Amino acid sequence: MGESEEAAAPRRRDAWDKASILLHPVGGLLTALAVAGLGFWTSSYLREREAREADLRERMQTGETNARLYSELISKREESESALRKDMFTSIITSFLGGGAGNLEQKVLNLELLVYNFHESLNLKPLFLHIARLVRDSPQKAEYMSRLNRVAEEVAQKQMLVIEEGGTVFDASVDGKALALVGADGESEVPFVARDLVVDGVARNFKLEVLGFDRASEQVQLRVTVRTAEPTGAETVSTEFWLGHFDFPMIDNTRLPHDQRLAVVLNNFDAPGGRADLTLAYFPGKYAGLREKPYYDEVLAKLLAANQGTATARKP
Repeated sequence: MGESEEAAAPRRRDAWDKASILLHPVGGLLTALAVAGLGFWTSSYLREREAREADLRERMQTGETNARLYSELISKREESESALRKDMFTSIITSFLGGGAGNLEQKVLNLELLVYNFHESLNLKPLFLHIARLVRDSPQKAEYMSRLNRVAEEVAQKQMLVIEEGGTVFDASVDGKALALVGADGESEVPFVARDLVVDGVARNFKLEVLGFDRASEQVQLRVTVRTAEPTGAETVSTEFWLGHFDFPMIDNTRLPHDQRLAVVLNNFDAPGGRADLTLAYFPGKYAGLREKPYYDEVLAKLLAANQGTATARKP
């Protein structure tokens, strides 16, 4: 009897039971608030993301439109410039092909226009020599030859400024009486001048010699020997040529392996004193004139080297 009465009596609730009764509805409320907050945050994040993506798409479309418009404008401008240069070139060349001495003033002016506009793409030395022959018997020979030499010097200097950006140079002086070069002291005579130059990691030795000195035509005959230390052995290239005022480095140059160039420029010719000042330039082929295109094997070698360099850089 005592045991049944004790079992039937209700169990006294402690503090934890009371807390459980009070917090149960609060927990449901908090859960509902958490779910609502998470949903609101998620929807806000998605809206912001969609807005950012829409803004990015709009900016990309705007950029593409601007780029396409800019490309079209540049293309049209280049087409108009090409058409203008074509008409100019045709008109000037026609004046030279007309035959006869004609108006020397007009021919000299046409040559100046041709040189200033096409000196990077045409070998204009034959035209210079042609005009020089035409003005040989003219009463204004001194004036015309001064103009020819001046425009040739200006163009050579412009081209050298471009070449020196990616290449390297050294100066030398010629003693025409002794057919020798002037030493470093400025007085002694040496049979040759040699320099070590480096361009794009390729080191070469350049040996410059004098073979002839023509005061009448103001030209110097030179021999340049280029020696390159290759992994498979030394490689030597030798070239001989006459150098005058009308030889421009971007066009009148010697091709070297690895798509590189060698050129020599006549800076000054002192016929009475028998002296001449030269500059030898060693530069990459990309600075050569527009008519000087790299060989396909040189282009392929560059692409392979670039790919190998990229693959090496990606390795950990």
